[in-house]
Amino acid sequence: MNTMTVDDILRRHERSLMGTLKACNLPSDALGLEKAYYVYEPPGLNRQEGVPLLFLFRGHEREWVNIHEDTSRHLSTAIEDLDTLIHWGEVPPLIAVMPGLSSNNNHVPALGVDMGGIWSPHLQGLGHGRYWQYLTGELFPAVEAAYPQADGGLRLTAGFSLGGYTVSLLALHHPGYFQHAACYDALFMWRGHQDPRPYEDGTHTDRVWWRNPLFTPAFGWPRDTGAMQLWNPTDTLAEADDHLLDQVRRTTFWIAGADADGNRGNRDRCAYLADMLSARGVPLGYEEIVFAPHAAHNWHWNDLFLARFLRNVFRP
Repeated sequence: MNTMTVDDILRRHERSLMGTLKACNLPSDALGLEKAYYVYEPPGLNRQEGVPLLFLFRGHEREWVNIHEDTSRHLSTAIEDLDTLIHWGEVPPLIAVMPGLSSNNNHVPALGVDMGGIWSPHLQGLGHGRYWQYLTGELFPAVEAAYPQADGGLRLTAGFSLGGYTVSLLALHHPGYFQHAACYDALFMWRGHQDPRPYEDGTHTDRVWWRNPLFTPAFGWPRDTGAMQLWNPTDTLAEADDHLLDQVRRTTFWIAGADADGNRGNRDRCAYLADMLSARGVPLGYEEIVFAPHAAHNWHWNDLFLARFLRNVFRP
């Protein structure tokens, strides 16, 4: 996989966009370092008011704008697609922010939580690991201050895979900030981390979140059971009181997944969260979980999902 450098990414988008892609850094007390993110600005931004603000989540900040992030993208990145939608009037001018939520080499995901595990001191880009504080206490206010044109506009967020988990975390732990939250083939948590589909040995504890070493920097080893409950959006939803639910119901969730992903992988997780949201009276944008026949867990299909989500939100 050719990840491309920041300069490569900016040069490509300078040629292809009618808007502007910027590489930014935010000095963070929560992380103890400067954290990188990308911002897309639409054409004519200074003349706009009430511009919608879109936050896009995955892992490394480059993923939404790297044509070579996997082998499925051939012609365009997600931001080039967005720019085209704006040009043709299918979506209004909006600002898109792509935060980095991983180590610099993208080997360790931070997930948007305040990380409680340990990681190599030689690993760059995670800092103190307090990503919840970084996002909600630093990045969101900094972006709002930098773009007064967004005052009064819609707040939207979308995430792919682990980015979908981050979206669900924000929508349920920071309720009411986003009016629309979209997740494509997200790795959601089960309630109580109990997989309703039994494993071969009859056990139900979610092996993905509970055992995969990918999540040890965030949740420790052995797992910190308190942190696993705290950062489980499905537990938050199941235990929400009326006041919290009133806030959560201000957000419409747009959830869809791939047609199949090994034992129906994330498809079942998406259906599970959608059913929980519906049962608690939270509005859903989509009735069908499978995005399209043969939809796969890759950037091509996620980019199509993002475009459809935006069209659905802004259609007349």
